[in-house]
Amino acid sequence: MSAASLALLVVASVAALAVLTALHYLFWQWRLAAPTGEDEVVHARTGDGWTLALGRRRPRCPARRPPVLLVHGIAMNRQALDFGVERYSVSAFLARSGFDCFALDLRGHGGSRRGPTRRWDLDTYLREDLPAALDAIRDATGEERVLFVGHSQGALLGMAACELYPERIAALVALAAPAHFDVQERLRALVKLRHLPLGGFLRLLSRLVAPFSGYWHPAAADLAINMRNVERPIYRRMLSNAIENLQPGVLAQFATFVREDAFRSMDGALDYRALLASARQPALFVSAEKDGLAPPAVVESAFRRWGGPKRYWSCGRDYGHGDVLVGRNAPEVVFPMVRDFLLEQSTALPAEAAAAGRSSAAPGPG
Repeated sequence: MSAASLALLVVASVAALAVLTALHYLFWQWRLAAPTGEDEVVHARTGDGWTLALGRRRPRCPARRPPVLLVHGIAMNRQALDFGVERYSVSAFLARSGFDCFALDLRGHGGSRRGPTRRWDLDTYLREDLPAALDAIRDATGEERVLFVGHSQGALLGMAACELYPERIAALVALAAPAHFDVQERLRALVKLRHLPLGGFLRLLSRLVAPFSGYWHPAAADLAINMRNVERPIYRRMLSNAIENLQPGVLAQFATFVREDAFRSMDGALDYRALLASARQPALFVSAEKDGLAPPAVVESAFRRWGGPKRYWSCGRDYGHGDVLVGRNAPEVVFPMVRDFLLEQSTALPAEAAAAGRSSAAPGPG
């Protein structure tokens, strides 16, 4: 075979592989699609030009106040807390108990629309995204305060926001929040890989491997989820719908947290962990025994630092980091604990106010 013929064969093979990969991606994206049952999408505009999406679930029974803001973790989108499989949607579960729920897509995730800023970190979320989300919820409901439910990174943001915006947050549920980084040796090793380009393709890769997932689960993935506690069809849909790319600025800040065992702003001006002692909101801290990112000892440390009324609860030995949300029995074990805590921190909305809210917030085009 001539060199020209060999080159042509290689090009044709690469082209065929690319076409097959694209067809595989498109087919399985269609096959595993799991759109949420949200009632509408509320948009929040940040001061630096991003438009963020909040998936709203209105109360399904007599309404309660204040509304609930749900915030996802790193490399996730709002489906982490409002999953497209209704049984595993925390937002839908809370809506059935009377809460008006808003699941946020932070910038660069899910339905958020790109603004001029190309690099951001947790400080940006706190400075821009959360205030914009709180204002959008106030505009939609008339309520100044929210009940904050965050998972992992979302819980860290909630902790910091309780001190930065105390008048806007009534209570906090912190699910698997790693406010300390002194015992996670495997996490320390993984952070060293942040300079590899894979983080920018995580969304694509997770969707490509989703159809084959569940048959083999690498040990490193146990940091993020206890696969033995998640049904394979749910895991496949999570990979295909809820995963997003890792953002360089966010990774750099987490690398600083791990290196220094710190929870602070990138410029060092704010020590978010030190602020926990001055927080006054009621808070529920939830841990999982098999959690490699936020082990129970780490969650307990944040719990002890918290200055307001507080409660600590472990969801048990079967649970890891991500399956706090999508574990086989999470809707019967974890979700009711979150609901009962929020019920204690809320009040029934007068019937006339609830009716006015439903009328003024009729579904729009989103």
